[in-house]
Amino acid sequence: MNLHDLIDAADKPKRPAMTVFERPMKCDTHGSITERGISLFGGADRVIWHGCGKCNAELREREEAAERAADEKRRQARIEQRIQAAGIPNGFRDRTLDNYEATTPEQKHALTVAREFAANFYRDHLPHGTVLVFGGNPGTGKSHLALAILQQVMKRHTGMYLDAMSLIRRVRATWRRDSPETEDDVITTLGEQLDLLAIDEIGVQRGTDDEQAIMFDVLNRRYRENRPTIILTNLDGHSLKDFLGPRIMDRLHQRAEFVPFKWESYRRK
Repeated sequence: MNLHDLIDAADKPKRPAMTVFERPMKCDTHGSITERGISLFGGADRVIWHGCGKCNAELREREEAAERAADEKRRQARIEQRIQAAGIPNGFRDRTLDNYEATTPEQKHALTVAREFAANFYRDHLPHGTVLVFGGNPGTGKSHLALAILQQVMKRHTGMYLDAMSLIRRVRATWRRDSPETEDDVITTLGEQLDLLAIDEIGVQRGTDDEQAIMFDVLNRRYRENRPTIILTNLDGHSLKDFLGPRIMDRLHQRAEFVPFKWESYRRK
């Protein structure tokens, strides 16, 4: 700052500092209190009084609680919207890891694998494209665990559940002339954009060449892009290899954890 600036600054009138005032008042809720006010220009004739400080604090607490409740409601709405978009059936939305019935060592192992996968999804499995293969008898809780994992993961990530035939139909639907999507659109969505994809009932299809090709395209794309996948099947290892083909099985053996479900069906109990 030069000499002229110093002179100009000295000649300018100084703005009065903000002044705090106090006065006694009677609050209908808290009785006798000291009310505070401020004057932006220092004069007692232009004081902005704040009212009862305790009432103001309680009002802020109520407003903050209401905002937290609104935020939670919006968060739950987003989760519900994602669940609907993810194709999770209404009858399975109550499936959690906590209400999975595990009494035998094999069932407890399956539950432990599911818990670890869901808990460490972001740190361990999303970066490396882990694949879980739940294979075994119908009605043993494979879908329960897969959907419980998916719903927990979807609190922060994208995911989808669909059975293998629905996946194949979704791709075949793009072959129509009036389809709004191309085959590559669907393969890209399922194979690259979803953080977690759960495919149920692999093996109930006819196993035609085009079905194998579609399944290979999706799983191979997820393999290349390091996208985690859950595969559910009633087939044993040899039958699954015959259905999926050796190329997919070779990729699964590199990155998959196979969890056998060999106990009696829950639905028969």
